Amino acid sequence: MTTFDKAAIERPPAMFTRQATGLVRESRTSDALYYNVMWSSVALTFAFYWLFLTFYPGSNALLGLGFAALFGLPGAFLYAMLTQVMPRTGGDYVFNSRTLHPSAGFAANFSYVFWLAVVIGVYTTYIATYGFGAFGRTMAGFTGAHGWITFGNWFSTHDGLFITGTVILLVSVALFVIGGTRLFFRVQVVCFTLYVLGAILLPVIIGFATSRGGFLANFDHYAANLGVPHATTALAKSATKNGFAPTAFSFKESLRSVSVWWFIFGFIFSSNYFAGEIRLQKRTHMRSMPGAVAVAVVSLALMVPALLHVASYSFNGMLGYATPSTYGFAAGAPGYPELLGIASGSAVWGVIMIIGFTVGLAIWIPQTLLLASRSMFAWSFDRLMPERLSYIEPRSRAPLVAIGIFTVLAIGSTAIYSFTTWFSSLSVLLGLSLTLLFTATSGILLPYRHRAMVEASPYSRRVAGIPVFTLVGALALLGFAAAIFVLLWDPGSGASISKDPGKLELAVVVYAVGFAIYFISRTIRSRQGIELDLAYQELPPE
Repeated sequence: MTTFDKAAIERPPAMFTRQATGLVRESRTSDALYYNVMWSSVALTFAFYWLFLTFYPGSNALLGLGFAALFGLPGAFLYAMLTQVMPRTGGDYVFNSRTLHPSAGFAANFSYVFWLAVVIGVYTTYIATYGFGAFGRTMAGFTGAHGWITFGNWFSTHDGLFITGTVILLVSVALFVIGGTRLFFRVQVVCFTLYVLGAILLPVIIGFATSRGGFLANFDHYAANLGVPHATTALAKSATKNGFAPTAFSFKESLRSVSVWWFIFGFIFSSNYFAGEIRLQKRTHMRSMPGAVAVAVVSLALMVPALLHVASYSFNGMLGYATPSTYGFAAGAPGYPELLGIASGSAVWGVIMIIGFTVGLAIWIPQTLLLASRSMFAWSFDRLMPERLSYIEPRSRAPLVAIGIFTVLAIGSTAIYSFTTWFSSLSVLLGLSLTLLFTATSGILLPYRHRAMVEASPYSRRVAGIPVFTLVGALALLGFAAAIFVLLWDPGSGASISKDPGKLELAVVVYAVGFAIYFISRTIRSRQGIELDLAYQELPPE
């Protein structure tokens, strides 16, 4: 057991629910890297940017993503360093509860899990619309068989969104019930291969290999099969009627577009939540966290010019302004996999790209069940929550109770995104990002709060007398704060002060609930003869 002081060594293990977690080191460095790249949603965020381009007229994609990467990179290094020093399941909950205060660690992590339970509905509903729905439209667009349109359009109905999302959630749970994390990581490898091939490499190749004139001709042919001739002309007319006009470059809008790209770079280090289940090598976390940032930047640096080679900023802007039914896309504007499928002129290539994109959305669901359940497991393991939450099913070696509870919340989120407009696709980012501020503060204070731990780590160096941990933590704090400023400033973020002040108020309420839960639980445990605060003076056992 890792300890902070002699008293911790002598303290009985009853502070935790048991002397070992029961979790198994099933994953490798490559699994953590794949997890971070896919969980950070590179392909979905790329699609978001073009679909939401109407909110950022005149923005430059490369500049926006560059700013977001710059804001997030110090945080990736900080999370890697903290995970190396405290390689425990639970991630920032462990970092912050042991460095700041138990209540702060729980409230921040509770907030993170709450917003994950909300955002999961984005993915379950997008699987229906931009996965199965896009597949049906692609088949109709290339074959002219209108039965495929009916098939695809159903997935964009309220019932279609909810039923599809719920089925995907239940299949995700089945992965853990049947084979635990071992089966999950095997499936993730397959999905990563399809994802890179279909959602990244093939779009880049087709984008650069196709001329803009060829794409526009293919677009007209495709839309004609959907029932609208001369679709590019109809698209331009509808967009102009709805207020579209070509826009010059805008630095302000490029900076605001960080809101979209933050979907990737604010959370590309989430393997820290199952760090206790990764087989450690010397640079495991540096390779899987900052390494994931490098993979994302390189991928996007290729994908942006590839798409622009066939579909200009103006064309993508018109797609956002125009009424989709006027150019043949009644179920909604097409995402980039469908556009590049059209550019290829081949149903086969189009379907492969849609499959690659869809598996990226689908694997995010069990990835998030893994992440959230590990946070809930850690709360229970410290006796903050009922012991049942840290139950490990003997055969699968997975915390199935925690997974089951989060799944119920996820089904509720799917219903919210299917039947209401309460949350936008980006509005959860503010709540998620506030947790990052706590972790950055932990990085700054760790060398002063737990000096021996830091000095025994590979990150014991000082620069001009200042611990490297503190310097990296300060840079991370600046980057996270800059991104949060953009979210509060940008009207398109769904959480801006000017347009959506209620989202900040809700985020504050969630934190208040988290703090209240901690102090209520501490009071209850104290009456049971258990002093919760004592457990937080040491790292939990592995």
